[in-house]
Amino acid sequence: MKKSNTIYLVSNGDYRDTACEVCWPMQDNTLKDVRKAFTRIGYKTQVVTKYDAKRKHGFITRQCDGTEVFSKIDPKAPVVIVLSCWAYATHVSGPLQTHEGPKLLLANFDGTWPGLVALLNHAGTLDRLNVEHSRLWSESFAKDEYFMDKLTEWCRTGTINHSMSHIVKGDKLKLSRAAEKFGKELAADIKTNRRIMGQFDPGCMGMLNAVLDPAKTGAIGMPIEYLNQSDLLAEMDLISDEEAQGHLNWLIKKGTWFDWGTDTFTELVHAQVLTQMKMYSAAARFFERYGLSNIGIPYQLGLVRQCPASDLVEGMLNNADRPPVKSPVTRQVINKGKPIVHFNEGDLGSGIPQLLMNDIYERKGMDPETTLHDVRWGREWEDKYVWVLLISGAAPPQHFGGWKKANVYRQPAMYFPKGGGTCAGVSKPGTITWSRLYEANGELGMDCGTGEVIEMPDAEVQERLDKTTPVWPIANVHIPGYDRNEMMASHMSNHITIGYGDILDELIATCRHLGIKVRVAGDVRKRFQ
Repeated sequence: MKKSNTIYLVSNGDYRDTACEVCWPMQDNTLKDVRKAFTRIGYKTQVVTKYDAKRKHGFITRQCDGTEVFSKIDPKAPVVIVLSCWAYATHVSGPLQTHEGPKLLLANFDGTWPGLVALLNHAGTLDRLNVEHSRLWSESFAKDEYFMDKLTEWCRTGTINHSMSHIVKGDKLKLSRAAEKFGKELAADIKTNRRIMGQFDPGCMGMLNAVLDPAKTGAIGMPIEYLNQSDLLAEMDLISDEEAQGHLNWLIKKGTWFDWGTDTFTELVHAQVLTQMKMYSAAARFFERYGLSNIGIPYQLGLVRQCPASDLVEGMLNNADRPPVKSPVTRQVINKGKPIVHFNEGDLGSGIPQLLMNDIYERKGMDPETTLHDVRWGREWEDKYVWVLLISGAAPPQHFGGWKKANVYRQPAMYFPKGGGTCAGVSKPGTITWSRLYEANGELGMDCGTGEVIEMPDAEVQERLDKTTPVWPIANVHIPGYDRNEMMASHMSNHITIGYGDILDELIATCRHLGIKVRVAGDVRKRFQ
C-alpha cells in the first residue's frame, strides 16, 4: 500500500462498560505504541474510535457500534483492529466481512492485559467466516524486530506470511495398524450411535469460532441439541436447598478449600455457592433428559445478570469423582462414576475434541478428564517456552491431583457481578495431549499435538498467576516446537483442549475416519514422518 494511504486503527472491546473502563488506560497506551511503530516506518494512522467521557472508554461494545464506525471508513482503506484486552469478535466481524481493504489483527502480548487472547478469538472467528486477514502481536512494538519486520511487510503488501513449518497435514502421517484399527472402530461407533452435544445459547460470548455448522457436525455423528439459558434457570428453581447443600457438604468432606467471606459484592458467600450447586444438578438433569454426550454452558450474557458463575459447576461436571445427582425420573445416579463432559463457554470447538478424547481415554482405561483453557500468556523458563494456560474455573480437580488440591475463590467482580466460586488449582506435571477443532473454508479441521505440564517452583507459579488471574486454574505447559510465534501464527482459537496422557495417534486416526481434516503442530509431528 502507498505511504500516502491512511491506516485506520479500531479499538474493539468487551460488551460490558465496566470492563472497558478498567481496560481503557492500557488500550490508550497500546494505541500510542502502535502509532509510533507505524510512524517509524513512514505510515500515517488515524484512530477512528474516540474516547467517550461519559462511558470512560473508547471501545466498540456492540455490533451496531462497529457497523457505524466502519460506515465512515473508505471500504478499500487498510484497517487495524488493535487489541489489548478481551473483546467480542462479533462487534467487528460483520463489517470486516464486507470491508475490501487489507485487514490486520494486532495485539499486545501480555498476561494481565490479554490482547493476545482476543486476537486468537478474532482470528478464529474470521477464519470461521472465511474472511482473509493478517495477525500480529508484540510485547514491545517498535522495539521488537520481528514485529517491525512483519508490520513493514503488511504495510507494503497488505498481508503477512508467517512460517508454518511447525505444522504438518494429517493425511501425510503414518500411523500404526493398532491406532488405525482403534480410530476406525471408534469413528464407526460415533456415526452409528451418535454423540449429541448440548449447547446453551451459542454465540453469546462473542466467539463465532465457538459456533459450528450443525450440518457439518451432524455429518460426523455429532448433532447439536440447542438449549436455552432461561430453561437452565427454570430447572435450577426446581432443585431443593437440601439437595444443593448435600453437594456442598460432599465437596467439603473431600477436602475442597473455600475462601469464604461475608460481603456478597466482593467475597464468596454461602448463597452464591448454593446456587452453583443447583446449577450443577440442573446441568446433570439436562444431560439425562436430552440423552446428551456432553454439555456447554456459556456464562454470558444472560446468566451473568441472573445468577452466580458456572465455573465451579463446570469443574465438578468434568471430574469423574463428583457429587452424585439422582434423576428425578428414575431415581438413579446420572452417569455414575464418569464425567459429564462440559465445554466451557459453550465452545463446540472444544466440545468435540473433549468428547473424542473422553471416548479414547475410557476405551484405553485412562483418566477421562478433559478441559479447555485460554491460551493466556507465556514466557521462557529454564530454556523452555512455557505457556500459561488458564481458564475461569472449568478445569477438573483430577488435573490438580484431586479435590484436596482444589481451591474455590470468588470470581472477579468486574466480570462476575453476582460472584460464584472458581475451581482453582495448579495442574500436576505430566504428558498431555492437546487439540482444537475449528471450521474454516467450509470444512472442519482439527489441530493437535502433545506437550508437558511443567512442575515449577511456587514462586514462579505465583508470579504467573499474579500476572494473569490468580483465582483461576492454571496449567504451565511446554509444547516443543509450538512456542510463542508458532502458536500465535497458526492457532485457530483463543482456547486449547487438554487431557493427560499421550493419545495423539488414536485421536488422529479417529478424526481421519470421521472425515475431519487433521494438522499436527510442534515437534511431535516428526514422529509420524
